[in-house]
Amino acid sequence: MRHFFASYPWQQVCFSSENPSSCAEAISDVVRQPMEYYIPHSDVPVGSSARPWFNADCAEAEKRKHSAFLSWVDARDRKAPDLSTKKRAFNHAAKSYKKALRKARFDRISHIGQKLSAQPSGSRAFWSLAKSVEANFCRPTLPPLVRPDGTLAHTAREKAGLFASLFAHNSRLDTGSATPPTLPHCGTSMPEVRIRNKEVLRALCRLDVNKASGPDDKLNKEGGVVSLGCSFLGQVWEGCMVVG
Repeated sequence: MRHFFASYPWQQVCFSSENPSSCAEAISDVVRQPMEYYIPHSDVPVGSSARPWFNADCAEAEKRKHSAFLSWVDARDRKAPDLSTKKRAFNHAAKSYKKALRKARFDRISHIGQKLSAQPSGSRAFWSLAKSVEANFCRPTLPPLVRPDGTLAHTAREKAGLFASLFAHNSRLDTGSATPPTLPHCGTSMPEVRIRNKEVLRALCRLDVNKASGPDDKLNKEGGVVSLGCSFLGQVWEGCMVVG
């Protein structure tokens, strides 16, 4: 993962746009890619019954995704002229793999639902199938929220949008008819910000790992661990300063 981040063309891929939101989405996509391949996650089977919905289509999509990833890594290491084509092929294979997983889960839930409707209500088989269906869904921490128009916000995006609108509404200042002040132009510009990888590494290595955690409950010991593979942070932060 360290080699992946260090050799990735951050400036060309993530900071080619002047829109900060587009740059943030590009950075998120890049960070997620090695996490999917180098960090074990819940989609890794831990037993024969770990993924009963995983069918032949899922296995074939997973194989295509892995093959596309290896082709892209090889083209990147060789600096091949078709690197962008390999990258697009990998993105397409990754999306197809996720689509195959979603379809397989949905088909299994639908099959269980059909069996559930055929069982007598209240029987042992009915409740056993009901628990199987319930295990395939996540339970939200926040209950549905009521919008000002009386409708309900169910999804995480809808709840986040409602909180953002309420925060923006409550943060407005009543300035009345006052006109905003006119600031004179100073005629100078801020020099370009340079953030060196060595400076980032030096700052993280100087953290006191025995110090208490801050308001975000993040231990400084975590910063020391992160510093082992953060040689790319200088490029990312410098690009953020230029765009933002």
